[in-house]
Amino acid sequence: MAVSIFKDLIDEYMEGVVLAQYEKVNGSKDAPAYDHERYLTPEYSADMTYSSVSGNYTRITADFVAYDSPLPVKHRATIKSASGEVPKMGMKFLLNEKQMNTLRILRRDPGRKTELARKVFNDSENGIFGIKELIEEAMYVGFSGGAMLVPEENNTGTAVRASYDIPKDNQFGVTTKWSDPDSKPISDLRRIRKAARAKGESPNTIWMGAETVDSLLDNNQIKSQFAWNNNFSGDNPNIPSLDEDQLRGVLARTLGMNLIVMERSFVHEKNGKRNVTQGWTPNMVVLTTGTNIGSLVYSTLAEEEFPVEDVQYQKANDYILVKNWGTTDPVSHATGAEAIVFPVLQNVESFFYINAEEADASDDVQVEGDAVYTYKETDYTKASVVAGLNATGEVPESNVDQADSTLTGKINKLSEAGIEKFEAELVESV
Repeated sequence: MAVSIFKDLIDEYMEGVVLAQYEKVNGSKDAPAYDHERYLTPEYSADMTYSSVSGNYTRITADFVAYDSPLPVKHRATIKSASGEVPKMGMKFLLNEKQMNTLRILRRDPGRKTELARKVFNDSENGIFGIKELIEEAMYVGFSGGAMLVPEENNTGTAVRASYDIPKDNQFGVTTKWSDPDSKPISDLRRIRKAARAKGESPNTIWMGAETVDSLLDNNQIKSQFAWNNNFSGDNPNIPSLDEDQLRGVLARTLGMNLIVMERSFVHEKNGKRNVTQGWTPNMVVLTTGTNIGSLVYSTLAEEEFPVEDVQYQKANDYILVKNWGTTDPVSHATGAEAIVFPVLQNVESFFYINAEEADASDDVQVEGDAVYTYKETDYTKASVVAGLNATGEVPESNVDQADSTLTGKINKLSEAGIEKFEAELVESV
């Protein structure tokens, strides 16, 4: 490393420019408004580790106590955590020898000093954007899928994976895929809200991707509910597709839930090739008890404590470090941005996940009236299917006299934990 040939310019402008660039990146009209700034609480980690803490935080009532009697002992909340190391993220931009010659021409004209500074510092803004984009993607992917994975094909450095241990009994499918206009999303949401309330949670916010929203805008149950809410017949076949605001109104009035639509794509570059990925996991819907979903955990970079000679540094915010330096063989100017930071979900016991296209039992063809039930393309005795459903404790009691279609509806209502109990009881038909 060597001192940048723009050292005088960097000394004069770097602090003010980088801070201004961060303000622009974080909120101006021509830059993205980042959701991780809205929904995550910054948290400093001295040892570069994170802990996703969850547990049973249900509020329990006190007891009426007779005078002169001891107070009854209650159990505190049970706490568990998923932990790991906060990863480092960063990127670098180079002005090569040819580009440096172009800037040399600008430098000869004192009246173009501002233009020169803008070109030199353009890469620091790109670096800040890059860090913020990766944080945003990590939050979208981790929140919507319950686990964060950046595979090596999308990352020049190392793959990153973090699992937040979403409880299996907080993960559900639907009775009919929501892409079907005749599906019952309001009924599914009521069922899962009931399961949440049974655990002492009261979801008031529903998060989903734009594609799922598009399915609901033309859903017959949604449109009928909209008609009913507006005092005209819900059976009217001429009800047009709703718009997003009307959908929000239906969910708020009918279920008491606020809808947040999560829609972002992200551009990765590796080996000179760019790849676009979608942030929100397809078909996933998440119910939460509020909009503060976790922490943005950050730590101190080694270069903050041990700066390298001839490198010029400036903090853009609490965790992003921008740096400039030069090289001599060949001549170049480099700009880097790096951070030790990661989004971490907290209290995931209060998150409830729905896969809006998971209605697996509906994919099998049944023959009504026989003693066999087909599940995932395998024939099982109907008696074992009934036993499996009753073992879950999640649906009304079943019996062998019920129609296969009734059993299918019950299977589709099970949580992931319920599916495990159900499948443990199945006996193949011979």
